[in-house]
Amino acid sequence: MLLAATVLLVGGCSAAQAEEDPRQPPRGIAELSTGEIQSRWWSWAASSTAATNPVSDPDGRFCAENQPADAWYLAGTFGGKAERRCAIPAGRPVVFPVLNFTGTKAECEAKLAEAQGKVLLDTATVMVERMEPTAIEIKGVEGNPVTGKAGTVKTHGCGLWVRLGPVPGGTGTLSIDGTAGSLSVAVTYELEVAKGRV
Repeated sequence: MLLAATVLLVGGCSAAQAEEDPRQPPRGIAELSTGEIQSRWWSWAASSTAATNPVSDPDGRFCAENQPADAWYLAGTFGGKAERRCAIPAGRPVVFPVLNFTGTKAECEAKLAEAQGKVLLDTATVMVERMEPTAIEIKGVEGNPVTGKAGTVKTHGCGLWVRLGPVPGGTGTLSIDGTAGSLSVAVTYELEVAKGRV
């Protein structure tokens, strides 16, 4: 089975720069393996049913659904466009895929070969990380739109990903665009970030 969604990080010169520049990934998130990043994000995407799922979210109303304490995940779509508003706690690194896939290693390799993506934070280009096929585990609830069932699914994950450092306080626009063959994803997030740090 091959699944596709989008959403959903990135390294600097000094500790001070890493905190100030959201284009650089914070140390803890940057140190996670590509398998850990993907397993965690896919499990988040599978942690709610279709009715409240961030990937099928029409306007951002579900962006806070089941967020972890150490990062803030954003979602793309299962194909197509979306415009969303999302409030993010200050000081939280942001993680999301531009395009991401699951399936066999061969299916992942085929899709990834076609994948192209671009991300902008306001007018600044954000580095996109290419994650080659790797073994992952997705833990989901019954009725989720990712695996469709409760329990753990073992598969391969791959895609184009972003690891952002904490976004500065205030507001900003995050634009995510990706294509792979006939699949196209375009998501715009109007971000609201609390001032200061949590």
